[in-house]
Amino acid sequence: MAIHVKVPWGEKYIIQNVVFDLNGTLATNGEIAKTTEELLKELAQNTKIYIITADTHNTAEKLKEEIGELCEIIVLTSDEHDLEKARFVHSLGFRETVTLGNGANDLKMVQEGVLSFGVIGGEGAYGPLLTKVDIVVNNIDHAIKMLLNPMKIVATIRT
Repeated sequence: MAIHVKVPWGEKYIIQNVVFDLNGTLATNGEIAKTTEELLKELAQNTKIYIITADTHNTAEKLKEEIGELCEIIVLTSDEHDLEKARFVHSLGFRETVTLGNGANDLKMVQEGVLSFGVIGGEGAYGPLLTKVDIVVNNIDHAIKMLLNPMKIVATIRT
């Protein structure tokens, strides 16, 4: 169970884990769109999905009920969310983990993933994060579709 991405004359990625920040990245105002939820179902067939959140909108428990069978939802417990997210990704095995984020507290996390996406969604994105990711998208569904069709990733990152 993995996604294979082979960049001609470049890297070969074997993606087993996908880590999403929740608010601003995967969700807007704590809510995941139905289209995104459908794409997550498809992605879950090939990878392990983790959603990591400070639970700003207090929606983690509701999400566990709604999509808990597709993924693991991790609620941050420390005061250092950026470090906690980065440590979590590192513990999974950064060489096989894709990260997706939009905010300042995602900066260290996206640097830990073997491949990273910056998402400029309805809640915007932290500017410095966009200079540290491999791919920038303007919609979370675009990022998931790229993971589902790795040739889209190849077209974006090939040299």
